[in-house]
Amino acid sequence: MTASAPLPPPPSHPPAPATGRRAPSRWMAAVAAAAVAAGAGIGVGWLLWAGPDSAASGTGVDNAAADAAGACQAWKRVPSLDTMFSDESDARIAHFDRAAGAATLAQSAARLDSRYEALGKAFQDVSMRMRTFDVKGAEAEAAEKKVATLCAGLDS
Repeated sequence: MTASAPLPPPPSHPPAPATGRRAPSRWMAAVAAAAVAAGAGIGVGWLLWAGPDSAASGTGVDNAAADAAGACQAWKRVPSLDTMFSDESDARIAHFDRAAGAATLAQSAARLDSRYEALGKAFQDVSMRMRTFDVKGAEAEAAEKKVATLCAGLDS
């Protein structure tokens, strides 16, 4: 067996911490807290705006009426399909995302309640047209009108 080398003596004073930079966790915690607060504020504002009589203000994981109403509310803020891909702006992407979200909500409503099956199929048709860029012509206009008609039936 060989003798091991003796351990070096400890430093006379501990190393000084680095200056000029803050730990990234401090600002990340502040950003996360701000995001949570903003999300909560948006949610409360939406509930106040929707009102207690709105179908979209329904609660519960199986509320198909709220999903259908939410789909139609989102769809009202989507421009016509034939103009949707006319530019390359961030608004175009937002409109596409909003329309896709509306289609997803309509599909959810149709799965939960068969009364919304026609709405789900109509949104599915429009969604497929958007994904394949088949948004011009009589068939596209008919698909768009069908969604508008079914959504108008939910308002009454």
